[in-house]
Amino acid sequence: MKNSARYCLVAMLASSGLAGYESVPAFGQEGRFATVAVANPVVLPAEPIACERIPLGEPDDYKPCVARLPGGGLLLTAFHQHKREGGKVMEQTLLFRSADGGKTWSNPEKPDLLGREPYLTVLADGTIFITGHLLAADTRNRWGYTCGFIHRSVDGGATWESTRIESEGVRPKASNHSTRNVLPLADGTLLLGVDYDGGVGPFLVWRSKDGGKTWDKTGRCAPKTFRSQYGFFGGETWLWQAKSGKIWALVRVDSNELPIRDRPIQAGNDQADHFILFSSTNGGQTFDRGGDFGDYGEMYMSLLRLRDQRLLLTFTVRDLKPPLGVRAIAGTETAEGFEFNFSRDRIMLDTRTPVGTAQGGGFGPTVQLDDGTLVTACSHRSKDQLTHLEVIRWRLPAPRQATGKPERIPDSRATVAVLENGGGSP
Repeated sequence: MKNSARYCLVAMLASSGLAGYESVPAFGQEGRFATVAVANPVVLPAEPIACERIPLGEPDDYKPCVARLPGGGLLLTAFHQHKREGGKVMEQTLLFRSADGGKTWSNPEKPDLLGREPYLTVLADGTIFITGHLLAADTRNRWGYTCGFIHRSVDGGATWESTRIESEGVRPKASNHSTRNVLPLADGTLLLGVDYDGGVGPFLVWRSKDGGKTWDKTGRCAPKTFRSQYGFFGGETWLWQAKSGKIWALVRVDSNELPIRDRPIQAGNDQADHFILFSSTNGGQTFDRGGDFGDYGEMYMSLLRLRDQRLLLTFTVRDLKPPLGVRAIAGTETAEGFEFNFSRDRIMLDTRTPVGTAQGGGFGPTVQLDDGTLVTACSHRSKDQLTHLEVIRWRLPAPRQATGKPERIPDSRATVAVLENGGGSP
């Protein structure tokens, strides 16, 4: 049986373009070459998807974010928290590079960039942005409150210029954060959402018309029917523009303050948070609430336009539905936005955090290479409570049959079901 499973996996790897190493583990075993399951396959084939898993970094590196540079190289950022006396920390930003599509990675660069949970945006001209926030407890914080940063590089990350998000003159000493990504609009304008903890605003939309050299920080935003202690943009919001020009905000909210409609819960911690869709038709001046997006405990969402015209949603299951870790769902782009069905065809990219172990999954954005290979970055937690970085190379299967018109999700809301623990309604 083991030999048969090994042969099937070798064949899958060869057909997917991921083969090339002599040592291939038997089906279901840990190793560089493995497979990932598709939970509740309806549109996608039921067979496991061949993948290649590449570890990088050292134990307790956390929350990687990967981006593709214009020349084809990959840049990955993460951070490492170093404990200091008196409850202080020093959180080091890390940069890794790959010139072969994520198969091998450089040793980490350690740039002098402030802020934890660094997140990458790369423009078509190669300009790189990293967003993050510097904890008040970080030994390098001299301002006395958690403050966001946006770092910019025009030379591939060799040098950086940094802009601190200030609370002085807005809400003094209030912790502030930005959206995860910088959004390039179709007209070339860049948008960055900025706000302050407590959920009372002001909610600001920074705009740049010179590639991020300078920012107009005066724009105000009014999200309708919104309330959350994180703020509208500061709750790890991810921005995306539809073909029509509509701007979508994928917003993380506190589940006790703003529960899923008709299904409230009493969340015990922030790992049971969930996402809600908001959209703007006036360039971010106002946002209207759409539907709940995903289930409780699902966050760190990002969208990717694929070469075959499908969309890929990558997200992380952080609580309630073990095994925890990164998932992906293929969807459809419409003129106004997108359509996803969370109840089927869930690609179980990362399930390595042991059941019963605290969350360790982080971010999980995906990029696509010229040959169609997908590269997803994630972190998981081992039994010893240490986090570990990993890159997953894989390919999204074609639909097994034409399904006609894509299923429309009313009010932009995705259907949700519990899949990882055996199915059924949540």
